Amino acid sequence: MREMKRRILFGSLRRCKSRAVVSVLAIALGASLIVAAVNLRGSIRGKLAEELRNYGANLLLVPETGPFLRETDLLILEDKRVKDRLIGYVPFLHRVASIRGKDTVIAGTGLVAIKKLSPWWQVDGRWPQGKSEALAGFNAASKLGLRVGDSVTVSQAKSRLTFSIAGIVRTGGAEEHQLFVDLEKLQLLTGLPGLLSSVLVSSRAENGLDQTVAFLQREWRGAEVRTLLQVARAEEAVLSRLQLFLTLIGLLVLFASGLSVFATMATAALERKVEMALMRALGAEKKEIAWIFASEAAAIGGIGGLLGSVLGLIFAQVIGLSVFRALVLPSAMSLPTGIAIGLGIALLASLSVVRKSATIAPAVILKGE
Repeated sequence: MREMKRRILFGSLRRCKSRAVVSVLAIALGASLIVAAVNLRGSIRGKLAEELRNYGANLLLVPETGPFLRETDLLILEDKRVKDRLIGYVPFLHRVASIRGKDTVIAGTGLVAIKKLSPWWQVDGRWPQGKSEALAGFNAASKLGLRVGDSVTVSQAKSRLTFSIAGIVRTGGAEEHQLFVDLEKLQLLTGLPGLLSSVLVSSRAENGLDQTVAFLQREWRGAEVRTLLQVARAEEAVLSRLQLFLTLIGLLVLFASGLSVFATMATAALERKVEMALMRALGAEKKEIAWIFASEAAAIGGIGGLLGSVLGLIFAQVIGLSVFRALVLPSAMSLPTGIAIGLGIALLASLSVVRKSATIAPAVILKGE
């Protein structure tokens, strides 16, 4: 009987090969879209968080009302309630001073800290290594005729300080119009000890950015907290919508594939009703008849799910490279997800056919009624 069931199963798949192939492809397409969404969710979210860290600060603290922040308030960023969520921070004091007879924006900051916080800055020369060295923005250097190794005198009112240009930096932003010097030196030059214009903070986006913002707004009185996440949040919104789109389309395709499987199984049951009746007349149990149809559905679903897993990985790579310019690492859930979806859809779609085939009346069928 077991050999007979096996022969009937494979014979049925051969006879309805074209319908089975259509069902397999339909399941594969639906499963592939779901698998692609699963892979994009895990890999691209991680990539966005990594890129966000590479782009440095994502929070900006500025005075809420007065002209300055107090440097002593930086201790708030060392609070254990928030410190573990921070990658780093950099204080700034921005002033306008005269260099070679031209007004220039001078940014006093922690040059070691900003190197850690902005690894994407392109420096021609090297980063400053002492308090008497400065980093010139590309546009500022061009305007003032500065080169690496030049000495430059910064003047404000009756105060003067001399710095050596250690490097020239390109950032693609407003930093290229500034001269970066040691914070304490600029505070001394301008007579503003202990005062800051702003603080850039890099918070781990995956560890509760909103909680960090709420904490700083609550604890740092006199400071306004601004987020610098417009691009990252826009990309995350695109990712969420893309996932939703893929999932919805995948579900629609899976529904259509379920109808295809149902049609295939119903046709197969109609074509083989005499065979099933003969098996019942020879002593086959209802569960053995049901097993034949369930196995056929499982074969279609399993093959479709396996193929869908492979296609889903390919789709995820194509979308990752074309939309996010990032490789998508294959998720360990890809294969189980694809096969589970394929088997689930195929078995659910054929459930009514399996039940009906197990309840056929041999006498009625064999009489031809």
